[in-house]
Amino acid sequence: MFTRVKKLKTRKTVHEYLQIVESYREEGKPKQRVIGTLGRLDRLLERGKLDGLIKSLAKFSRTLQVIQGVKEGEIAAEWARDWGEVLVFEKLWQKLGLKQMCRSFGEGRKIRFDIERAAFASVLQRIEKPGSDLACTRWLQDVYGSGFSRLCLQHLYRAMDIVADHKEEVERELFWQGRDLFDYGLDLIFFDTTSVYFEGEGVEGFCERGFSRDHRPENKQLVIGVLMSRRGYPISCEFWPGNTTDKKTLIGAITALRDRFKLGRIILVCDRGMVSVENLLELEEAGLEYIVGIPLRRYVDVRDEVVLDQSPFKEIADNLQVKEVLHGGLRYIVCYNPHEAERDRKQRESMVEKLKEILSSKGPKALVGNRGYQRFLKMDRRGTTINEKKIASEARFDGTYVLLTNTHLATEEIATSYKNLWQVERAFSDLKSVLKVRPVFHRQKRRIKGHIFCNFLALYLKIALQKTLEANKLSLPWDELLGDLRAIKAVKLRLTDADASYILRTDFRGSAHKVFQAVGVKPPPTLQAFKDQKM
Repeated sequence: MFTRVKKLKTRKTVHEYLQIVESYREEGKPKQRVIGTLGRLDRLLERGKLDGLIKSLAKFSRTLQVIQGVKEGEIAAEWARDWGEVLVFEKLWQKLGLKQMCRSFGEGRKIRFDIERAAFASVLQRIEKPGSDLACTRWLQDVYGSGFSRLCLQHLYRAMDIVADHKEEVERELFWQGRDLFDYGLDLIFFDTTSVYFEGEGVEGFCERGFSRDHRPENKQLVIGVLMSRRGYPISCEFWPGNTTDKKTLIGAITALRDRFKLGRIILVCDRGMVSVENLLELEEAGLEYIVGIPLRRYVDVRDEVVLDQSPFKEIADNLQVKEVLHGGLRYIVCYNPHEAERDRKQRESMVEKLKEILSSKGPKALVGNRGYQRFLKMDRRGTTINEKKIASEARFDGTYVLLTNTHLATEEIATSYKNLWQVERAFSDLKSVLKVRPVFHRQKRRIKGHIFCNFLALYLKIALQKTLEANKLSLPWDELLGDLRAIKAVKLRLTDADASYILRTDFRGSAHKVFQAVGVKPPPTLQAFKDQKM
């Protein structure tokens, strides 16, 4: 039913009457009939009868009763909690099959808590408000999610242990979900490592002191390797003692991956830090193909012959030129980025200017121990001066990098594949800065793996959301996106004169509604009855 204004003409004027009309169907055709006429609209408005009538009818509508109660102070707001990010990431969690997988981990076990809820809570906290597991229990009091309030710290710990036990199973299921049938048997695998440090002694033989990328050499650490697919999704994360070098992690990680996922052909893409003659020989003996960066200053023949090869470059993008150079029976791809070349030139000129300033004001003693500056200095019996010859030599490498490969891929595809290595670098950046995997406080090997793997799953969800938004042509800064989702609150309202409670959803802000549409989340109604979820 609805209201309608009916106009009736007289000789002198036109009067408007307010009617209540009902729609119905007769023999499949839509029709309308007047239920009643309330009177002339102008008279109803003048005498205030319409307001009284509406207020009287509102008593028979719970929704309008709540709205009216808010205005008149008859309703108490008990709490307001974050809701938007829970709805979006839980939808992705379900789409990826993680909800069902985690539920299956509890089958046949005498466990009195919901493993799936505890696992999702741990993963979501890494995205929304990274912190310790103890901080997670406090954070759960500020979010509106089914079953969250039933969780305590021990539930989070046990869930991490159980998820760690099923790590390979989860990785396998996520990998096969994202596979393209046309790519079966062939994969570009991006690989890189990082480290995370521990507060405390950690686990003997598992947490060791080694080269610290976090500049915390006094702390024991763990080396983490992440392998990513060409689509930018993480495939697997592996763990090694903190004193393991990058070169020792490579072969084992790749061959294990090939066996686990039954891949026929792998093309490994990794950075120059992974390169050694022994590694490349082992890769070839294992039947693996590779695209690796070459440290220019370490290999003289590459620096003096491959880089200086006079064959012309081919432009494949406005910021990338490539050429193939065969040297010593090996295939090299020389890449030149004019934008990077300009940046390198400016950085070097700035460094040299600062170097001259220090030499003139403080003398050469002020540069002792600074390796970055020392390479541009020349020291002899006459004193310390700027090495102009070295500066000119360094200019040859501006914007240039060299790749070594044993594949038969086209030159352009090789260069583009290596360029996409930034995806794994960004993943590590996210793990450390956005999701804050470090430091680690746990002292059990199983729980350490569970803690890191929860961060891995959080990274997967983050990337899945970004890929979904890209597919829908939405480009949003991560902090802005989370802020818009966090603005969607669930407010619990309680009627003071009745035993009834409701959940009020706050309005959408910014890009939130578009994100809901892209992910496939149906927005909750503005007002709904509160269902006791032990919130």
